[in-house]
Amino acid sequence: MRRTYGAPGTTPAAAAFPPQPLPDDLSGGWVPEDARQNPASPFPAPKLFGFQSLLAGPLLGRIRHAAEIPWVVVGVVITVVGWLFAWYVMLVNLVFDRQIAGIMRRGQPGEPLYELIGFAQSLSAQIIALAIVAPIVFFLARALMYAQIRLSGVRITPTQFPEAYRMVVEAAEAAGLRRVPDAYVMLGNGQINAFAAGHGHRRFIAVYSDLFEIGGAARDPEALRFIIGHEVGHIAAGHVSYFRLLGLSLFNQIPVLGNILSRAQEYTADNFGYRFCPQGARGQIKVLAAGKYLNADVNFDEFADRAVYERGLFTWLANLGMTHPANTWRAHALRDRSRPGRLIWRPKQNPPREPLSMVPAAEPAASWADPLQAGRFTDAYHPAPENQHWGINATHRWVPVERRDTPVPDLLDTLWVAPGVRRSPVPPQGPTPGSSAGDPEADGPEASGPRR
Repeated sequence: MRRTYGAPGTTPAAAAFPPQPLPDDLSGGWVPEDARQNPASPFPAPKLFGFQSLLAGPLLGRIRHAAEIPWVVVGVVITVVGWLFAWYVMLVNLVFDRQIAGIMRRGQPGEPLYELIGFAQSLSAQIIALAIVAPIVFFLARALMYAQIRLSGVRITPTQFPEAYRMVVEAAEAAGLRRVPDAYVMLGNGQINAFAAGHGHRRFIAVYSDLFEIGGAARDPEALRFIIGHEVGHIAAGHVSYFRLLGLSLFNQIPVLGNILSRAQEYTADNFGYRFCPQGARGQIKVLAAGKYLNADVNFDEFADRAVYERGLFTWLANLGMTHPANTWRAHALRDRSRPGRLIWRPKQNPPREPLSMVPAAEPAASWADPLQAGRFTDAYHPAPENQHWGINATHRWVPVERRDTPVPDLLDTLWVAPGVRRSPVPPQGPTPGSSAGDPEADGPEASGPRR
């Protein structure tokens, strides 16, 4: 049956045919009724068991996080062993049905053998149910999600959000994809998010509207470019593959372990984003950390440094429960490209920089600044008044905080010094009560502003 895409009552589609179209000529628009217009691609078509990316294996391996494939292997092995165990227990139940039934009748709750048999039967039943139901559930869930986005989302096309479409095309080319993924803008309702998924051979990305807003020329288009490269990277790395999800279905249900693999995948996608648009890496972190209005006020280096300073048992436990790396850890990994991002243990070293302006929150509260110390410090090292604002609007020509704020040459107090940072001989001296706040001679050299 021929499909007619022209609106009823309008000029027949044949009238819009290019006079002599080339096999891949789409200059006159996409006209599927024209049998001659058969786009030809030098790229191979997507395959059921083929990789999405055509990048060479060694190159793709260097882009991936070093721990991703080992954890995938562990996950697949655990899932397969779990399925085999479940079928083995069921087979034993069938073969020794009478003996097991007799043990369960004679046994009492609390007896070791009774409890062991009951646990094995219950666990095997759940695993078998997962093995049978998971393929159907995954298929239907992915199909319905894609259908809902196609019905409700705003599609990114050459004539609708053309700048974003160009980003998707260029990201797909950089990632070596066989085909350009479908892309949509979805209503975010204040959420900052984007994701990649697929159904069958189709792959698509969705960007929430609140995150999409940062792509305007007055904001940070490079950050949006990085984020699109990140999501396309999930597709290129095979993270949204149906068979990969099935192979890891049991492993992903295990607390902590499934999250480690998830964090490794996020680092891999960050590597794709960095390879595509390195200048957008800092902007992406700023948006994820502070949102679309306060992103310009985030000091990236200070934020990344905290990956080293924020330590403790509960920060370690909090990281284990995360599906995505902590934003401070991601920032540290994007800044230090000499090693892969950390999955379990925090980074240990920062590049040489000026001392911190505050004692890290992980330090004992006794070493924190008291109100007098903090007040004198802010009086001595305040930024220019015109730069003291909270957030920006879309038309504000802002200056990044790294080039705007006052550098801090000394620590807030001398009780704590970052590893590898010189100790200040004396704490900074601000205006004292009764002195002239604006007179450098009255306040001393430290009060007149920062040392350069």
